[in-house]
Amino acid sequence: MPTKRQLDCGRVFRNARMKETKLHFQRFEFKYLLSFDEFNQIRKRLRQYVSLDGFARDSNKGFYEVISLYYDSPKFYYYYEKIDGSVRRKKIRLRAYKKDDLFAGNIFFEIKRKHDAIILKDRILMDKEQYNNFIKNESFGNIDFANKKDAQNIIEEYDQERFTKCLEPKILVGYIREPYIGTYNKNFRITFDYNIRAKISENLFEHDLDTQVLSDGVIMEIKFNGRLPYYIKEIIDQYNLERIAYSKYCHSIEACYSLPEINASRNYFFNIDKQLLTQQYERII
Repeated sequence: MPTKRQLDCGRVFRNARMKETKLHFQRFEFKYLLSFDEFNQIRKRLRQYVSLDGFARDSNKGFYEVISLYYDSPKFYYYYEKIDGSVRRKKIRLRAYKKDDLFAGNIFFEIKRKHDAIILKDRILMDKEQYNNFIKNESFGNIDFANKKDAQNIIEEYDQERFTKCLEPKILVGYIREPYIGTYNKNFRITFDYNIRAKISENLFEHDLDTQVLSDGVIMEIKFNGRLPYYIKEIIDQYNLERIAYSKYCHSIEACYSLPEINASRNYFFNIDKQLLTQQYERII
C-alpha cells in the first residue's frame, strides 16, 4: 500500500503534467520559407539562445511528427476563406504526434483562429477512446472531459460550425517538426517544419501519406508574445527573410484535390496584407 508521501508525490506529478499540457494559446506567429542550407545555418546560429522542447528532446531523433486531420465544408469554405485573404479566419482539426515513429497517447481537437498576425488557439485533450467515440458519432455527444467548462465552449463553437457548414474530414497532413523554446524567454518558440505530406483520408491514424506537398524547403515559424527577440531580428535581416502566408492545409488541398476554381499559377506565399508587413515587431497583444 502506497505511503502518504508517495500519494502526495503522485498528486504533484499529475498536477504538473496537467499544467504542461497547454490548452489555450494567444500569440503572434510569423512564417518564413527557408532552403535547407539556410535552415542548417540558422539552427546553428540559434543554439546559444534556444533549446529543444521537452517532447522532441526525449526522442531519439531530436524531432517529432505532427499529424493533423482537417475539417471543412463540402465546398471548402475554410480553404477559400484563406486564399481570398479574409482577415478573420479559422481552422478546425484533430491533431496527434508521433515520436520515434510511434503515436503519442494524447490527441487534440483544435480550433485555431487568426486575426491579422494574432493567433488564438483552443484545444481539447482526448484519449483514444474519446477520439473513437467522436469519430463514430461525428460529435462529442456525452463525452466527459476533465476541463468541462473550457471544453464546453469549444464544443459549442464546433457544433455551430458543423451544422451551418456541414463540416467533414477533408485531408490528412503530416510533417516533421523541430521545435525550440527560448532559453531565457519560455514564451518564445521557434519551429522548423519540413517533409510536408498529405492524403485524402478520414482517419487521423492513417499511414503512408503519399502526396508530397513541400519537399525542397523548410517552414520556419516564430511564435511569441510581446517583443520579438533581438537575435531573431538579426537573423531575419542577415538572411533577408520575408514573411510569408504559407498554409499547410491549403497547399495540401491543392496537391490532393482537383478544384476547378484553383488557378495553378497563383502564388499564395505572399498573400499578405501590406500593412501587416510593415507593422512594428514590438506591438503588444
